[in-house]
Amino acid sequence: MNTLVNDKRVLLISYAFPPTGGAGVQRVTKFIKFLPSYGWRPTVLTACNPSVPVQDRDLLADVSSDVAIIRSRTWEPGYGVKKRLADAPHKRFSVRLLLRSLAMSVLQPDPQILWNATAYRAASRQLSQVAHDAILVTAPPFSSFLLGCRLKKKFGLPLVLDFRDEWALVSRHLENHRPGGLAQLRQQRMRRAALRAADAIIATTQATADELGEECEKVNRQAKSCCIYNGFDPSDIEHLVNTQPSLQRRSTLKIVYTGTLWNLTDVGPLVAALQQASINPNCPTIELHIAGRRTELQNQRLSKLDATNCTTTLYDYLPHQQSLALAMSADLLVVTLADQPGAERVVPAKIFEYMALNKRILAIVPPGETDEILRGYALSSIFHPSESARIADWIAHCCDPSRPLASANRDYSSRYSRVRQAEQLANLLNDV
Repeated sequence: MNTLVNDKRVLLISYAFPPTGGAGVQRVTKFIKFLPSYGWRPTVLTACNPSVPVQDRDLLADVSSDVAIIRSRTWEPGYGVKKRLADAPHKRFSVRLLLRSLAMSVLQPDPQILWNATAYRAASRQLSQVAHDAILVTAPPFSSFLLGCRLKKKFGLPLVLDFRDEWALVSRHLENHRPGGLAQLRQQRMRRAALRAADAIIATTQATADELGEECEKVNRQAKSCCIYNGFDPSDIEHLVNTQPSLQRRSTLKIVYTGTLWNLTDVGPLVAALQQASINPNCPTIELHIAGRRTELQNQRLSKLDATNCTTTLYDYLPHQQSLALAMSADLLVVTLADQPGAERVVPAKIFEYMALNKRILAIVPPGETDEILRGYALSSIFHPSESARIADWIAHCCDPSRPLASANRDYSSRYSRVRQAEQLANLLNDV
């Protein structure tokens, strides 16, 4: 990493950091990888023992050895303990259910609040010893925003908040969610306090950025709000890029989905379509490959394919490069979003790598920002989640060589390069 004497420094607070895995961690590591090219040297503050479900040591390759990394301890229980508490039965009294209820009431806005005390001390030591020019906090967990607020108050540095997800939308599905009542009121107050302290706000969709900008005005804060999408790193895929999607009818159609399956990315519409397609005599044999964490409900829905001639292969979380290689091997890549409130503002991070791989995309999504982005990509076919019959017919005939296939526009997908997005971030940091 080339650095200059006049480079500025930013303290980047990210609870999860390599070797922790996940799309959110990739966003952070790519910022760190490319920010120095635009005059900003990051110092990373992260948890040394994060309570997280997946690891991906491959992501460490993106972190230069001269990046300062400060790791402080969190007092959370391990992820396995939290999961057992979250899975406690709801219909009868148990010690686990009682502990879960108490934790959800106290640990607001999320259990990672238990990291903030040690993280604050570690950050204070660093900022006292080395001059920094700004603080950038990425979340979830949203308790990290509160940490950023405390540090801004103490050191007077500009504060930038990166909303990788929507606080209100995601918190409904986290382990500490309690609908209504005091807990929800506390979260609303915390959210307003974070927005009031921010000098700039980043979101991963334009709709969310616009909404956050309006919320800032309501709390009498003129914070700059902008969208920096997730994207792809050209160096991750340059050796994988498919130059010409096959137009030949094959006896087997390989369909791949990478990422978490939960209620917001419900696989049900795809399963229904594959059930119908499998009985179509024109449909090739289907191989469905699912890579990523799944809720039990999503596993149950996938099990319905056992009664069809569709072969299903399930993987747990795959390291990033293995996930990309699996996606590259597909004839068809799938994006799913459930038709529920808020989904119109969600843009799955995977779609940018899908487009950069020059692969055909089946998008089962409601109208919204994902739909709008993919309409600019010539190799995408978009259906509403309710259109299982139409999806089934399309799958049955998508390998028909008599149907011409458009060519992808590389200029379109290149606008989502992580290099360009680091430049966006650097410009925003310069502004504040």
